[in-house]
Amino acid sequence: VGWTVPTGVMLLLCSLGLLVGRRAPATSRAGCVRCGEEDSLHQLMAALRDEAAKRGRDSDLGKFEKLRKLGPQGQTSPKQVVEHVVLQLGAGNDEAAFAFTSLPPWRAGTHRSNTDWSKRMDWAKSRVISGQPSGALVDESSFGQLLSERFAFLRQTQAYRLVGDDSEWQQKRGREKMTAVKEYVVEVETADGEDRLVKFVLVYNWLVHCHLISNVAVLSANTERYFPGTGSDLSQHDI
Repeated sequence: VGWTVPTGVMLLLCSLGLLVGRRAPATSRAGCVRCGEEDSLHQLMAALRDEAAKRGRDSDLGKFEKLRKLGPQGQTSPKQVVEHVVLQLGAGNDEAAFAFTSLPPWRAGTHRSNTDWSKRMDWAKSRVISGQPSGALVDESSFGQLLSERFAFLRQTQAYRLVGDDSEWQQKRGREKMTAVKEYVVEVETADGEDRLVKFVLVYNWLVHCHLISNVAVLSANTERYFPGTGSDLSQHDI
């Protein structure tokens, strides 16, 4: 008697694109056939495990690539926004950082398609008041100058890691809404070996259903005095 793949396993294999052939017909050499079928089942299950593990490892990388191509979008966590911007600035992509910068509420239209996105919040001069970004604005050209003058070290990021609450949505065990203002502290290591501690403040934008960066502050150029031991190894996220 041949083996039968459980229904749940069959559905999972199909969803992962791993095709399962028909069960081999029984022959007089039932023992040999069963042996071959069991080997096939083991191979299928091994392929299933490998594919699931691969997709688990690559899920964030796939998300970042999607953000790079399509910009802000729903189902993107504020943590992913911060990591995406740090990665893109380290790769010299200022445009991506500008795309994930907050829009002031008074410039928002009724839909993302009829909104003027040409000006965003000045990272250094904006503040969050009553959950909304407020302060000076910059266009894309001025944003590039801002990066050169105040945040040039982010373009030289070689490695980084999040410090403190690095959860995807910072919900504080349900006490905070997913759409609340979020703050992430990131330690970055530059190409010249300097360590910087940077705080990103993000505000949820209802037009794109995604958090965008409103304010960025450099907390320290020497993290050792704030977080002993953090300045020694940033191998968690190499760029």
